[in-house]
Amino acid sequence: MVLSLQKKEAIVCKIHETAKKSLSAVVASLDGVTVNEVTNLRKEARDLAVCVHVVRNTLMRKVIKNTSFSCLQDILTGQNIIAFSVHQPRDSARVFVKFNKSHKHFKIKGAAFEGKFIPALKINLLSDLPNHEEAISRLMTIMKTSSTGNLIRVLYVLSNQKIKL
Repeated sequence: MVLSLQKKEAIVCKIHETAKKSLSAVVASLDGVTVNEVTNLRKEARDLAVCVHVVRNTLMRKVIKNTSFSCLQDILTGQNIIAFSVHQPRDSARVFVKFNKSHKHFKIKGAAFEGKFIPALKINLLSDLPNHEEAISRLMTIMKTSSTGNLIRVLYVLSNQKIKL
């Protein structure tokens, strides 16, 4: 389908707005993936507030040109699908990793997070990030453990001082 210049500009503007407010993005190859499989992937992504787009590479390069995702330009070759995480940085990576487990022909090319490129081999670094609540819980556990350890050390030191007196 041939798109007019106005429609292309509208697509670029719409996706660029999504990219500007996104925390991370993941790119994968669409070779060997059916339309029904992409539809199922989009449904899963929508549940996690992940925006999934299939756009020509020339338009996608314009979308990510002045964003923190410009590091993805080198992997935009062939048929691609891109997912933008709006709420949690890990969401787009989790959706693609889960889809990749059940569809071996689906190949993740890479991701971008905070302006840095993450190769496909290290995509689990992004998908395994804790969400906000998990991160706070881990922090509280560490603080509680360290404060308990400090209390034990203080009591031990105090008990040794009493014995020496």
